[in-house]
Amino acid sequence: MPRSFQARGRSAARILALTLALGAAFVTVPRPSTAGHDPLHAAEHDLAHALHKAPGNPIAYPLAEKVERVGGDNTSTGGHVMVEGNRLYLGAYGLGFRMFDISDPEKPTLLGQYLPGRRADAVPDAAVFDGRHIAALNGTNRLAVSTSNETNPNTNKTEFFDVTDPARPTLLWEFNGPTHGEAHNGDIVDERRLWLPSGGSGTNGLRIYDLSPLLRTPVAAPVSLLADGTLNGRNPTELWAASPHRGGRPIGAPFTHTHDISVYVDHPVRQADGTVQPRDIVLLAEGGAYTNDAGDTGSLFIIDITDPRKPVVLNRWLHERGADHHPVRYHHEAQFLDGDPTVILVTDEDLHNGCGDAGGVTAIRVSESLTGTPDELSEWFIPADTPAPVCSVHVFSSEGSLVFLGSYNAGLQVVDYTDPRQPVQVGYYIAPGTTAWGALYHEGYVYVGDMSRGLDVYRLDDPELLLKLKVKTKKLLP
Repeated sequence: MPRSFQARGRSAARILALTLALGAAFVTVPRPSTAGHDPLHAAEHDLAHALHKAPGNPIAYPLAEKVERVGGDNTSTGGHVMVEGNRLYLGAYGLGFRMFDISDPEKPTLLGQYLPGRRADAVPDAAVFDGRHIAALNGTNRLAVSTSNETNPNTNKTEFFDVTDPARPTLLWEFNGPTHGEAHNGDIVDERRLWLPSGGSGTNGLRIYDLSPLLRTPVAAPVSLLADGTLNGRNPTELWAASPHRGGRPIGAPFTHTHDISVYVDHPVRQADGTVQPRDIVLLAEGGAYTNDAGDTGSLFIIDITDPRKPVVLNRWLHERGADHHPVRYHHEAQFLDGDPTVILVTDEDLHNGCGDAGGVTAIRVSESLTGTPDELSEWFIPADTPAPVCSVHVFSSEGSLVFLGSYNAGLQVVDYTDPRQPVQVGYYIAPGTTAWGALYHEGYVYVGDMSRGLDVYRLDDPELLLKLKVKTKKLLP
């Protein structure tokens, strides 16, 4: 496949207009209401889901380079992917979640599912506690059309299940409403039996819950370890203002909301005395105002939650502005690069501006103490000639120096960060009808949850790339 694609055809703006006109004909998932956090941002997920269903697309799919599809399950919608042992949990966009056995990674076998319908983005997470499989289905405040006989049409809730028998999910507890229930994603921290949800409402900053009550008899609600109901005690901006690590750096704008949250247990952090200690670190992506075309309204918080009742903000990164910096429209997600614990990748979700210079990844380098002003290393964008009307990175993972990006209509994108100042696209797979939500690397395979296609399983078919998977570019010394 040549490096340059053929002409992309219609602009993103024209395609968005087309989608709005076709709307009901192509979108079968729940439609968002005007209630809740960033309804226009939420609607973009549905728009992206519809685009490749429009007739008359002249492109011959798949488009692939150095990546091959080896299996999957394309019988339902897809979305967020996570793996626990030999089980894969797949969000079923708009419906719920499904569970697969991946003992044979190329032939995922359906074990069970919970598909109540009208479940917004439907992002699951799971853990095994004392031999019991516990799963959470997170939900955001996006209401489907309610009817008179529905007692609770709210999707702004999180449900906790015992899925030890995956064929019979058992509801253990439900949080409903913005204070506890709202969660775009929720990270279950297995080793600590904690749950850290994200959420869009203004009262939802940093939230940390103890999951132990779910395992008791009788079952009880997970317990919040921080203040409830207001941002008092869990407002990341206020925590940053009071942080001993801020020095004279700017506090920044008032906090908006937590979009995504990633937790790293026992992450190596250099201390003031020069020693390296394992600390529990949160990377919190403050989305910002998605509808603000100027961008750069959000930020990244680096938070030490080793004592989950007393979180300490180590850093707040505010994206640099100027001619050499593309604005970040929406701070979507942040993760450490697997091969280098001092490099953080921050993604920008921008579904308005097509490929080339929007919806990309900013790489920053932090000190080994995770304090001090981060150094912006690079910005990477999906190539401008990619035939994808909705073209933005979304949920991703990394292994060694390679980063695997779910990228809506641009499918799976693979980027090499061996030199984080000069990232290079090294592979891709754009499947027919793709609306790739996220890409998870796991033991030699890449599992892509796709809002339109369901689940696809890929692997690299280039020997040089395979060698890069386990290369660590930088290690902290003991």
